Amino acid sequence: MDPFRFKWWALLGVSVLAFTAFLDATIVNTALPFIQTGLNATILQLQWVANIFPIMLSMTMIAVGKFADLWGRKRVFYFGVVIFAIAALGAGLSPSIEWLVLFRGLQALGASIIFIASAALLSDVFPEEERVRAISIYGGVTGFGLMIGPFLGGVLIGLLDWRWVFWINLPLIAAGLAACSFSLRGHSHEKHAVKIDWLGLFLLIFGLGALMYGIIEGAQNDWLATSAWILLGMGIAALICLIILDELRQNPLLDLHIFKENLIVLAALSCALAGVASTVFMFFDPLYLRILRNLSPFSIGLLIAVIPAAQAVISFVFSRMVKQFGLANLLFFSVFAAFLAIGFHRFIELETPLLFLVLPFFLLGINWGLSNAAMITSVNAVIAPSKIGAAIGTIATIWNIVGSILLASSTAVFHSTEVRTSFLPAFHSAIDLNIAFAATLLAVASWVRVKLKKHA
Repeated sequence: MDPFRFKWWALLGVSVLAFTAFLDATIVNTALPFIQTGLNATILQLQWVANIFPIMLSMTMIAVGKFADLWGRKRVFYFGVVIFAIAALGAGLSPSIEWLVLFRGLQALGASIIFIASAALLSDVFPEEERVRAISIYGGVTGFGLMIGPFLGGVLIGLLDWRWVFWINLPLIAAGLAACSFSLRGHSHEKHAVKIDWLGLFLLIFGLGALMYGIIEGAQNDWLATSAWILLGMGIAALICLIILDELRQNPLLDLHIFKENLIVLAALSCALAGVASTVFMFFDPLYLRILRNLSPFSIGLLIAVIPAAQAVISFVFSRMVKQFGLANLLFFSVFAAFLAIGFHRFIELETPLLFLVLPFFLLGINWGLSNAAMITSVNAVIAPSKIGAAIGTIATIWNIVGSILLASSTAVFHSTEVRTSFLPAFHSAIDLNIAFAATLLAVASWVRVKLKKHA
């Protein structure tokens, strides 16, 4: 009996379920202004709806891969899907912003499991000679989820209600589970070969959580609350301890030794700015379009979709770009594109032509797309095969951590300015913070690029 006879059904099921998780990463952004109105939330409260997703990914993505190896990818994958489905139902039913943040966090946990386990499962259901083709199809489907999210969110809100951006996941999950139920195969796993750094995982979760909450607590109390400074200190101390601990361990949670390679440093800088693009601007831009420009949900979704659409375009032409320009040049251009996009945001005013917005949105998408593709390619080019998975997990964690910290910091700056003025000056203040951050990273990237040229 052919062990791969249901491989295409498995690909269909896994791709549909992963599609829902990737869709959820962008569909909610269009709904943010309408969630704010519907649940009577402040900007600081609303940022948790967006920020809890990358925070949870930062906390869990590295550990999830090890749990999948320990308990079995299929079992862990189904567990993630069930969590995601329950959270999607609960998010749509949320009576308050606090309940929505809770269910959104659970969604992120489910999505983290789906992200890690779904692609790995394809190697169990496809023969080796067909895996590249299967992964390519899977990547196209999930990329489409990112791209269609903002537009689909606008359509659902316009026709129904913001709650449907969560409930749309349920029929998709049912269809995906139906296809997986008879087609997925488990893989053999050796429990003794898997080691989980529980102390490192605790330090990452506690440190990041304390740091985020300290920033928000400080902004809410004009930085006069002692508890905010205590939380900030504890968060920074925990993350410093994690870095020191990882330097001393043979199998660290975050493998920082990979940054001895200049190409990996350049990839990390690009991904750090991609974290800003996928969190800060996917949060503030829909609010600007709704609050100041009073655009319809459909129009907001269509404009915001330019960001993931540019990311999808990059994925299709990336191989040719590498041959023509080289990885290092593409990564440097990615950093420069993000800097330009953030800088262009500073010129956005009340009457700015909507066509102008396409330019910074498209540049953010270019950074996002190049960061993802070039980072994976760079890791495969300079990192030992046995450490590729850990290296990708480390850089992906940096992506999400930087995005989370910058979003929390940007909303804190926004809140402090809005108390004295109005939305547009507060928006510009938040942009100024991100310009300073992007300029710093661009300067570092320029230095690293020069070093790479000298050693070429």
